[in-house]
Amino acid sequence: MLRRLKWGDAVIIAAVLLGAAALAVVLAVQTAGDRLYAEVWRGSELIERVALTDTTEQTIEVDGHNTVILSGKTARMAQADCHDQVCVRTGTLTHAGQVAVCLPNKMIVKLVGASSEVDVIVS
Repeated sequence: MLRRLKWGDAVIIAAVLLGAAALAVVLAVQTAGDRLYAEVWRGSELIERVALTDTTEQTIEVDGHNTVILSGKTARMAQADCHDQVCVRTGTLTHAGQVAVCLPNKMIVKLVGASSEVDVIVS
């Protein structure tokens, strides 16, 4: 049996759609202005921090043990001389908060946004 929408139903549907559109606009505006940075750490020492843009092309060698490739707005651990290769198999990092870790070489590659701050570093 087919029922017709009542006036109140249409108001509720319109309110939900309007709320969803407003949320989409707010999220789009917030992420559009964020800058993305790649940080390369050796132990508790920050080796390099690079702003990632569409034109970023950089290779970072760390003590001959690890090779990090920054390409566009992505980062990846391309090579490591550790036996397990977990850091290499982590793949390409594309979003703030993603991390590739090489425990044997005490090496960390992470992507951070402009607004993120370090809360604590444990050494």
